[in-house]
Amino acid sequence: MKQFSKVAQAVGLGILVGTTGFAYADDVTKIDAKELEKIEVLGKHYRNIGATGLPLAIGDTPQAISLIDAEYIALYDLNSVGDALEHSAAIHTDPSPSGRDRFAYSRGFAMNRYLVDGMVSAGRTFQSSLLDASMFETVEVIRGSTGMLQEVGQPSGTVNLIQKRAQESFSGYVNAELGSWGKRRVEGDVTGALTNDGSVKARAVAVYETADSFQDRVNSARKVIYGTISAELTDDLSASVFWSQQEDELDEFSSGLPFSYSDGSAFNGDASHNDTPSWVYEDVNQDNVMVELQYTLNDDWSIQGRYHRSDVESDGIFFSGDSLPDAESGLYRSFINHSDRENESERAELNLTGNFTLLAREHNVTFSVADASFSELEKRAFPKNSPDINANDPSSSVSIPMPVFSEPSITNSEQESKNYRIAANLNVAEPINILLGANYKDIDSRAGAGHVLSDWVNNSDTSLYIGATYDVTEAVSVYSSYTDIFELQMVFDKNGNLLDPTVGKNKEIGARYSSLDGNLNIDLALFKINQENYAINDTSAAAARIYKTVDGVESKGYEIEISGYINDQWRASIAYSNLSLADNNEGRISKIVPDKVAKFNTDYEFDGLFAGLTLGGFINWTGERHGFILAPGKGFEYPQLSAYTVIGLVASYDVTDNLNVKANINNAFDKEYEGKVAWFSSRPGTPRNYSVQLNYRF
Repeated sequence: MKQFSKVAQAVGLGILVGTTGFAYADDVTKIDAKELEKIEVLGKHYRNIGATGLPLAIGDTPQAISLIDAEYIALYDLNSVGDALEHSAAIHTDPSPSGRDRFAYSRGFAMNRYLVDGMVSAGRTFQSSLLDASMFETVEVIRGSTGMLQEVGQPSGTVNLIQKRAQESFSGYVNAELGSWGKRRVEGDVTGALTNDGSVKARAVAVYETADSFQDRVNSARKVIYGTISAELTDDLSASVFWSQQEDELDEFSSGLPFSYSDGSAFNGDASHNDTPSWVYEDVNQDNVMVELQYTLNDDWSIQGRYHRSDVESDGIFFSGDSLPDAESGLYRSFINHSDRENESERAELNLTGNFTLLAREHNVTFSVADASFSELEKRAFPKNSPDINANDPSSSVSIPMPVFSEPSITNSEQESKNYRIAANLNVAEPINILLGANYKDIDSRAGAGHVLSDWVNNSDTSLYIGATYDVTEAVSVYSSYTDIFELQMVFDKNGNLLDPTVGKNKEIGARYSSLDGNLNIDLALFKINQENYAINDTSAAAARIYKTVDGVESKGYEIEISGYINDQWRASIAYSNLSLADNNEGRISKIVPDKVAKFNTDYEFDGLFAGLTLGGFINWTGERHGFILAPGKGFEYPQLSAYTVIGLVASYDVTDNLNVKANINNAFDKEYEGKVAWFSSRPGTPRNYSVQLNYRF
């Protein structure tokens, strides 16, 4: 009989909206297809985070939300948060300068906010995407503005990482993996009760991984330790502590191939090309700790207190081209810097959540108060003389001596904030729910160079959230929502002043269909985003990292997803997004993000003679977009990049109830494509690669 995890049950009932990845078999929960109708009303998937912070079913939230759960992550061997985002509906990703991290875009804009269980985390955006997926139960993507959850409400959305929690029953797994380019990965996860009555339970996850790359000489290593302990202190009071440490090392990484020769002729190096000197590296250490207290006042009201601290340290020598290579000699100027960066963030919050009765109907409300601080210190040094690199002879770069660096310059920024939030879900009639929210934020910021900081700049704002859901029939519902955009910009104009915040409006309407038997789900969202005071590079300034603002930045489009069970053993999901983005920056913003993205996945679990065998695959299609190249004497040019399709395949076989063997093929047809084109370089997409895993569960 088919087995479904709890999340899969919710998907089958049409409750999990916007989910590209399905949940997969669970060794504990069994459900017969005939029982689906019985749990239709009870099977809603509730979260305390979502887009509002209210304890709502995702299907009752008037905003698009996608989930990639742990079982999907395991099936397709997605080792990092960035890998998971590649599979999330309506999300486009491209590689960072080191190539191992990911920039993520939603609705045309970069996603710069990562939360851990709804708490803001620190670190540069792509370093958060580097976090190992083994620590998380779900990667949740909330598309559109989320100003109700945090100090800012950027228009793209927010990535919320749901941590694994301790379970009372003793269980776990050990997973060993071998893959292309020397990949070796061992992962373990164990959980269980520490006391006879189960009131104290713990969970631990550990990962060790080493790998080379399709690029010559590149190698990496990763160590992860994650632990959590939960205790029922009294009948009404519980406490949980979460702690994680992740270390990543990357040596001799390449930012890509030269885009072309300086005369415009094509550069013919292959994907393995690496002309980076041997002393280029990047090390990143990320530490997180969170404490959570939950106190139940009565059947309707509870108080939650949480504290989160994040420390991210990165150190590395970065290398890239600073010109296009000469067609005859192959020589080009290099850009090199040594960066040492520290990010620290702390946040404490108190939440009061409860139910109340008004006009004979029950409603939900949440009150929150939070205090947060963030600081970033970067020491950046440049060489006194940068060596020329020969693109035609990449092996010659290995022996180039490390240059002498100048004294480092120091830049730092600080931010302190307080915010007060109220959100209410008003059940005004049987088919209608109204959501109202307000989040007042008082933020002090300053930044500067060396030990000289600017004066504190104060910004206060109240972000509003107005939404409604309406059940047209038992199977069809519609929704609409409005959210404010308020995003601080910790960058300077040419006069040395911090830019004012970006402000705007996010509007969304949607429709959801779920067949009564849970076999077909259709989700449609239409959105329109308007922004003013949007920061862009000021190319008229003599110095780098100088910005100006533009108005009239608008994004609009639609997202559609169809998912369902073809039968008890076969399921599939397809998601498609289409956007139109206009701006006043000569099209720069709109050019680097594709207008169209489509994602498909399916799997089939055999029975009978082939019982235990699961075959599946995914197709991720990225539409046309542009790169940006700095052409000598011409400013920026925007070469068009072709659409591309990446196909992955998986075969999984349960040898016994506890032992599983699995094989993955990524980019199965070895599609050659440009993952990113920026400044002077083109980063090729990852070629075909394989992995085999042996997993033992207990």
